[in-house]
Amino acid sequence: GQGVRELLGWRRDLPEQEERARLLREVGTGLQKHFKGQAAELIAAANGSAVSLVELITAYFPGFRDHAVYKGRQVFLYKRAQIFVGDVYGAFGGQGLGHFRDIEQLTMFADYRVPVVLRELGVLEYSTELAHLVANQQEIAAGAESEIEIRAASVVAVELLKDAANTKLQQQRGQQGEQQANLLSIQLDWWLWHEGERMRKEHPPHHRTRTIYY
Repeated sequence: GQGVRELLGWRRDLPEQEERARLLREVGTGLQKHFKGQAAELIAAANGSAVSLVELITAYFPGFRDHAVYKGRQVFLYKRAQIFVGDVYGAFGGQGLGHFRDIEQLTMFADYRVPVVLRELGVLEYSTELAHLVANQQEIAAGAESEIEIRAASVVAVELLKDAANTKLQQQRGQQGEQQANLLSIQLDWWLWHEGERMRKEHPPHHRTRTIYY
């Protein structure tokens, strides 16, 4: 835990800092054992597929296996695995190591900030009970039905927003005779997250959950 704080330049205790340290060691061990100690080797092993890279990450690094059981059904959200792929794509501008032929298959990165923005936009609506819990900053257990619902609903909402935006863009391009790539779910996520950070002092609280997945 102390080493993690020093690495991040963090002066006070981090939530779950010992678990954070364990996860960092897990990543280093996995890279050393399976990918010659290089993240670039992990990325190259996916052969240009975003989906394959997510599958590799979750196969070799247990700390990225972001899933839960919801009403008897297993739900896979894979926020951190997907955001790794999205960050590589963004950092390399979709070229070289960042070129993924199926980047459109990634969803938004289900966490705590984007749902706030979606609520403020009127896209998500919480039940009275859930809204009370969130407003009063009461902890929602990881894997609880309401926590899974917030995250899963955010994924669905962003997919619907993306589809609506792309339909509108296609109509405009058709009128103007332009050719352009469609908006990606991860690009919409980037905008929503930055909007949430920009307005974090004005927005209501986000839901509180202790978890290693986001």
